[in-house]
Amino acid sequence: MTYLRQKNRKMDVALFIRVSTTDQAQSDSPEIHEQRGRLYAQSQNWNVVKVYKLLGVSGKTTFNHKESVMMREDIMLGRVQGVIISSLSRLARNTSELLEYSSFFEQYGASLISLKENISTNSSSGRFFYTILSSLSTWERENALERMMASLETRRQLGKFTGGNVSYGFSLINAEVVINKEEAPIRAMMYDLFLENRRFSTTAKILNNKGYLSPKGLNWTDSTIKRLLKNPDAKGMRKSNYKTKVSENNPKGIKPSSEWVYITCPSIISEEKWEAVNAIIREQESKSTQTKPLNQRVHLFTGYLFCNKGHLMANQSKTDKYTCPKCKLRIKRDDLEDIFKTRLEQFIITQEEQKEYISSSNQEISIKKDEIEFVEKAISEVEEKMERLITLNIEGQIPNKGFKNHYDPLFERKEQLSANLKQLKEELNIMYASQNNLPTILNQSEDLYKKWHTLERHEKRFIVQSVVNRIEFDGKSINFNLKQIAPISSLQLSPNGQHCGTTALTICTINLTAKAPYKKGYPLKPITYGDYLKQARLDIGYTQFELSLELGVYTSTIDKWERGVCEPKGINKKNIIQFLGYDPITKELII
Repeated sequence: MTYLRQKNRKMDVALFIRVSTTDQAQSDSPEIHEQRGRLYAQSQNWNVVKVYKLLGVSGKTTFNHKESVMMREDIMLGRVQGVIISSLSRLARNTSELLEYSSFFEQYGASLISLKENISTNSSSGRFFYTILSSLSTWERENALERMMASLETRRQLGKFTGGNVSYGFSLINAEVVINKEEAPIRAMMYDLFLENRRFSTTAKILNNKGYLSPKGLNWTDSTIKRLLKNPDAKGMRKSNYKTKVSENNPKGIKPSSEWVYITCPSIISEEKWEAVNAIIREQESKSTQTKPLNQRVHLFTGYLFCNKGHLMANQSKTDKYTCPKCKLRIKRDDLEDIFKTRLEQFIITQEEQKEYISSSNQEISIKKDEIEFVEKAISEVEEKMERLITLNIEGQIPNKGFKNHYDPLFERKEQLSANLKQLKEELNIMYASQNNLPTILNQSEDLYKKWHTLERHEKRFIVQSVVNRIEFDGKSINFNLKQIAPISSLQLSPNGQHCGTTALTICTINLTAKAPYKKGYPLKPITYGDYLKQARLDIGYTQFELSLELGVYTSTIDKWERGVCEPKGINKKNIIQFLGYDPITKELII
């Protein structure tokens, strides 16, 4: 149907209205666009059933905006047969998106009517002019951006101010950004404090305690500290042209990063220190809670100790034990710490356990190689498919219009596989390095655990965070699931116990099992029947009452035997031997 013929056809249409800035909204308001569209629809005898409004939205990309998505859904469901826009620039200022819109309207038989250019995509001539004008719209936008960039660069070279505010530590004098001698030392101190304690709140607290106030005369907050630490102007790179008007769809008022401009300025700290601080921030933002900065109030194994049923065991206030609130299992803090240290020392000096670990690591390396081989094969297959598509396109068997739909998914798949392959190869290199450095790691780790008793609590906690995945306790034994043997950097801990070197990563997890600590009153060197009976009772977990029911005597009798007040005789002695399964005095087994 041509544009002239549909003029007399009654159809349901919608108005698409976009204004990009507050200034445009005031001088060329959405109401004006809406009125213009309604008048045109009335002249064509069309029904306006919906209005899509994109207020304060840039024309660079609109295709995935919620209003645009809603418009496409209405067209697909047949609720709207045509869309009226004031001009092509109101729809988008990006040629590729404008062509996507055109293709979509053509696919679903809907009309796209531009009032300013007087064109409709329902006719071949309309589509032709639409493509030309959309290209000119994109050129206009990019040309304006280039002129603005050139103007900014010229003003910078002339020493003129390029706009925006200066951050804490800088001043603006005669349109030139200079270091504020009073604020700059405090800004530099922030980086040193954060490198020392790795916490925004701690850094803010120290500054507040020293009496330093923010530019508004208030106490420092962790959010302000974080913002200043991440600002690159401290290393001499001032960011500009990154802000725009705040709107409903852009509440932060930040432009796309492609439009940002970086201009050199005086530096407060070295680039190396800035990169070191921001590497820590990126790590904290991306990793799990186990890698968050150290909380000095946390006990050594808090968050890592579980009972055998999966319940987290916590250290209740005013006690010296980790307790499972559901299973009622308990273990003393000091006992668990001693077993942890002793079991690691045993692993480090035991050749058989090391051989088992090396064997497991070799299996992990083999699996990693298989993964790399699989990904490389997948990349090769995708590349072959891409080559075939290109050949078919050149030969004319796949039209240009449909080529993109087939080629883009393969290209994205290849990019994903390539990124995965890079990561797998990096992991394999770490595995080889860890395996080669194992003797050194073991020697240094042995020295570390030998001086365990001299470390501060926060230093011990750092080591636990670095090496432990999970600890399980069932009342009889403790299983340590470790991610590495020891953090080599702990051999050179900074005063606050934080990481100051390269962690010695392991190739595979390590599982170490140790016996639970002896319970209170456990006879380590049994002599009498009562001693052996008490050993067995505590190992099983019986109370004296439960054991008395088993042996058919009073609880007080069990207590007297265990305390050595009297010895069991006659039938009671036989029952004890039967219960133990052997005679502990003569060492004879009961068959």
